[in-house]
Amino acid sequence: MSLFVFIISLILIVHHIYLISTYQEQFLSGWVLTSLILILTSYGIRKKIRMLPIGNAATWLKVHIYLGNISILIFCLHISWRIPQGWMEVLLATFFSLVALSGLVGLYLNQRLSKLLTNRGEEVIFERIPGFIIQLRKEAENQVLQCTSVTGSSTVSSFYTTELISFFNRPKNLIGHLVGSGYELTKIRKQMKNIDRYLSDQERAFVNRLSELTEKKDELDHQYSLQAFLKGWLFVHVPFTGGLIILVILHAVLTHAFAGSA
Repeated sequence: MSLFVFIISLILIVHHIYLISTYQEQFLSGWVLTSLILILTSYGIRKKIRMLPIGNAATWLKVHIYLGNISILIFCLHISWRIPQGWMEVLLATFFSLVALSGLVGLYLNQRLSKLLTNRGEEVIFERIPGFIIQLRKEAENQVLQCTSVTGSSTVSSFYTTELISFFNRPKNLIGHLVGSGYELTKIRKQMKNIDRYLSDQERAFVNRLSELTEKKDELDHQYSLQAFLKGWLFVHVPFTGGLIILVILHAVLTHAFAGSA
């Protein structure tokens, strides 16, 4: 943090010196900003080539965060703290703002959701969660079929069809898990408690097993929801970063072309 504050102070001092000198400050800040954007983009490349000895991912992430914040300051200095004018400036400012904002949102999500992931159950690889949900659904259906066969009653079967089949079919309560709400599971627990009075001892044993499967399914939903949001913000951040790089290159070419002709 001390180094970060020192770098910020140094940037402001150098910017002020260039501003009162005969140098073109915007060329300096523009190239510094371009370099920072390219360095920030290299973090995505680093995540894809983990086997190379070029530093651990945690260090790269810290550098990415600090340089990202510094780039916001340099961008504001580059546009002289004013509202951009002209289609190119507006487009650049829009893309940069979306990249910066999505980056800050991603930072918040990583800090908050990473802690929540460890609150319930064992962390599961995101891509394997749908397969585990299918396994739980099959086991729940087998329990219902066995209950009907053994007891000759359709009470549990009817309950599963009306209240649980949609719950086991797909991830549920995604927003609820994101904000820490257990509404879906609480509702099912209440429904199971209400039906308990109508069950025989044999049926109750099967429903207790369904209750255990429901708890496991809700834990998987918890993992799915948080990991989906952790991955989903990249679908905003990465495409806009690519667009920003293209616009930065075009902006640099046009700026130097017109500067040369002048």
